[in-house]
Amino acid sequence: MRIAVLGGGPGGLYFAALAKQLDPRHEITVWERNAPDDTFGFGVVFSDETLGGIEHADTAIFGAMEREFARWDDIDVHYRGTVTTSGGHGFAAMSRHRLLRILQDRCTELGVRIHFRAPPPDPSRLSATHDLVIAADGANSQTRAAFAGTFQPSLEARRCKYIWLGTDLVFDAFKFYVLDTPWGIMQVHGYPYSRDASTFILSCMTTCGAAPGSPPGRPARSRPGRATRRPSRSSATCAPRCSAGTRSSATTPSG
Repeated sequence: MRIAVLGGGPGGLYFAALAKQLDPRHEITVWERNAPDDTFGFGVVFSDETLGGIEHADTAIFGAMEREFARWDDIDVHYRGTVTTSGGHGFAAMSRHRLLRILQDRCTELGVRIHFRAPPPDPSRLSATHDLVIAADGANSQTRAAFAGTFQPSLEARRCKYIWLGTDLVFDAFKFYVLDTPWGIMQVHGYPYSRDASTFILSCMTTCGAAPGSPPGRPARSRPGRATRRPSRSSATCAPRCSAGTRSSATTPSG
């Protein structure tokens, strides 16, 4: 088969690698409009169940990913001066840059052609010369727009603000902070990121922006599978940066 893949993100690259393994005779070409190391966001989080599927599908990709993982099984929920720890969940995270590089290398090894800094050709023209055209060009998909009647999703806009922030503070567990503010409830998710001293924090979701303070120090661990409650050793503070009705802003917490 001749297969065209529009978009060289994780989805498009992973599909290309797996399809090429199914039959090396497939002629697979990937078009990516950005450079090889262009990406958005800090990292990618995987559950153990997802990793099991990746390992089953391609042990080479899984092995390369596994060497980059930060792993954890505890989730600490910080709320009103207490910390509830739930264990035994099984998650891993890695750099999005490294994930892309692993998938790019695997595709190259298998004989997939990748064109970087190359806007994809028109899908209608590709469909005339290829057996299969894969639209993997992201949230702002030109392919989805061109075939709106077939692929257009339904969207519902809500009021929550959302922001990613980075910190070099090392977490020992997946952190959930639930903070009461004058503008509503703010949720902060802090993820372990890699094996070294870097981490990435965090999806911040709130009806109005506020900056989280430094997360607490390392607490005692609970046994996997059991939830415990304990006083927080230090509380997460909320420093409001906006007033009701204005756009949100936030500052990066210092380590």
